[in-house]
Amino acid sequence: MLFLAVFCGFLAENFREHRIELQREKQFMKSLLFDLKSDTAQLNSLQKLREVRIRQLDTLLILLKSPHLKENTSAFYFNAVLSQFNSKFLPQNGALSQLKNAGGLRLIRKAAVVDSILRFDVREQDIVDFELWERERLIDQSSYNRVVDGSVVEQNSKYTYPEYPYIYERAPGNPLLLSYAQYDLDQLYNRFQLQKRIHTVVITKMHGLNTMIAGLINLLETEYNLK
Repeated sequence: MLFLAVFCGFLAENFREHRIELQREKQFMKSLLFDLKSDTAQLNSLQKLREVRIRQLDTLLILLKSPHLKENTSAFYFNAVLSQFNSKFLPQNGALSQLKNAGGLRLIRKAAVVDSILRFDVREQDIVDFELWERERLIDQSSYNRVVDGSVVEQNSKYTYPEYPYIYERAPGNPLLLSYAQYDLDQLYNRFQLQKRIHTVVITKMHGLNTMIAGLINLLETEYNLK
């Protein structure tokens, strides 16, 4: 009888621990699901911003090859200033960091879920790393500074912080550029064209990640009854 009592107590303790682990697993998945939906909203916003930047860069590329550049420097300045502003992707990875750092991945009993989470983590980090390379690649502003007159930019800038950090208004007339030398214009063209290419790559990567997130969200909602 004593043995039976001890054995039953052992089974009860194992059952209790198993139930706790199941609850922890589901709570992790709820937190991860919240982060994934936040990432989706952020990615959609960032893709739209980069699409705007591509349109601005397209305008600049046309103007730099136009014989009428001097008559359109107001449009040039407007797009040259705004096209340089960008926002980086900031993953909402609190739940994923907990899963990886606190040994939470071992709690996940479903192999398909673990595989999907790991693939998502790699794809997400790829965008973070690529955006870091983007910032390093574009850190040299020399071609920009040879053509764009900072005093023109300053004259048409409004600093409205803390409500809104910065507003650039289109310059009246057609203010002069610092240089109209063909070499300088060609170098700036190359920079803007590189930026456009980088934007298209990042948009493609973000679209792919968003597609992966949609699949992962559906998997979590289905496997853990979280709809």
